[in-house]
Amino acid sequence: APRCEAPTSQGFVSFVGTETFPHRSADVNRCPTVREHNIDERMAAEPLLSGHSNDTVGPLERWMRRMWGLPTGQGLWAEHPSVVRPGLFFGKTFGRRAPGFVKRGVMHETATWEEADRETGSGLDGGTVSKRIGGYREFEKRRGYDLRLHRFDLRQQMRLQFAEGRDDALRSVSLGEDLWHILTVDMSLLRLLLLEIYTEFFFILIGAVLLTLVAAAEGANLDSTLFGEKLLLSFTTVRISTDSVYGWEEKTPSSKPEIIVLALLGWFHWLLLSVAGAIIVTRALKPLQQVAFAPDAIMNDSEISVRLITLRQSVILYDVHVYMKLMAAFKDPETGDYTGGLRHLEIAHTKGHYGLFKHYPMTVKHDVTAPDSPLRDTTVDHIMLLEVTVTATDNNGNPVFAAANYMPPNSHIVNSSSFQGAYGEEKLYPRLLRGRWRDQMRPFKEANTGAPFKATDMPLYLYNMDNFHVIELEQNADSDDSPV
Repeated sequence: APRCEAPTSQGFVSFVGTETFPHRSADVNRCPTVREHNIDERMAAEPLLSGHSNDTVGPLERWMRRMWGLPTGQGLWAEHPSVVRPGLFFGKTFGRRAPGFVKRGVMHETATWEEADRETGSGLDGGTVSKRIGGYREFEKRRGYDLRLHRFDLRQQMRLQFAEGRDDALRSVSLGEDLWHILTVDMSLLRLLLLEIYTEFFFILIGAVLLTLVAAAEGANLDSTLFGEKLLLSFTTVRISTDSVYGWEEKTPSSKPEIIVLALLGWFHWLLLSVAGAIIVTRALKPLQQVAFAPDAIMNDSEISVRLITLRQSVILYDVHVYMKLMAAFKDPETGDYTGGLRHLEIAHTKGHYGLFKHYPMTVKHDVTAPDSPLRDTTVDHIMLLEVTVTATDNNGNPVFAAANYMPPNSHIVNSSSFQGAYGEEKLYPRLLRGRWRDQMRPFKEANTGAPFKATDMPLYLYNMDNFHVIELEQNADSDDSPV
């Protein structure tokens, strides 16, 4: 067989800041062609670069994005994003960003992007699993259940990572879609109502100014009286249309230019009301929260268990699907080493599918002792995050979604200063604790004596919501049976 030399890139194409990917010419059973030699050499010598922001996002769009709070940052974070300083126009700016590259988890600042392009940014830092010594606020007793805790926690999880790069404004498919998302999802109801009121007054003011200028161009005296009359006319055009505002008296008909201004003002106001109505309908169709999780979850030698309940007694959930995923360090059965990953946890008995869910507490479990459980050789010390999601349809035909995250108190995320600073001392984060649930359900019996009681109507069972969140810990700093 004729001898052929290996290509310069050794059959792999390398990109800046990414792993290497095998190329076609990596097949060792044949010699690469001349064309493949050239492709390998050219792609290895010319790293894939992103485009410059000025080619895509103009100054007006960038100004609009900044006004609406959309991302417009440029560069890598040379200063932590939690550092806040007064802004030039819009209140505040965050940590300083600059051109650079990342290597082994460290940002190296450069003067220009061209300098950064000449460097490689590959390399990831490994981690270690800490020994169990009692983690951050692990034995703290929770004062009641907060059914809004997981909504707050998901907002904090959204802040877990911040984007960086040449231009944040490029991470968008459309400015219009971004603004619509703000109006229909992100913006609070109070701010939305205030925005509508401000826009109404803006329409009235602009209409009054235009009507005044038209009247002045037609020879009227430009004074405060004229502006007051046109302001009242503009107000009646967009809001109150009744002669009682002026009194029952004859008035001079509007001129043709004034009629054009009034028609345009009325049409744009109708357009504003149409958009506002569409926003209201979109927000009204947003599904309500129907499911709440217990603030903590448990893990012991036999199970991982999560409690949940529907919020309203009149709501029944159909075709309920519950999913559990675990981010942890799992043991490789061949090498015995622990490697991080995300695994699905099978729900015991039902595989996570329930036909009906009524208004009483439900506990979903994963059997740790099952032969196919990824937790057979994994302890709570190896776990980083337990993620639970619920999807269903309620008895009104509306979709239902719910999610919760639980973290062991000794994980490196929980013990970081960033995480503890985000929650503060008032909010106690959702924890994954070793222990067992306290009993919650009971049939009704005579008070004090416990004698049977024959009721003439429902209910048949009672559940104590004071125990909804209570976990009997296996290990406690102060006592052996103190509940959390």
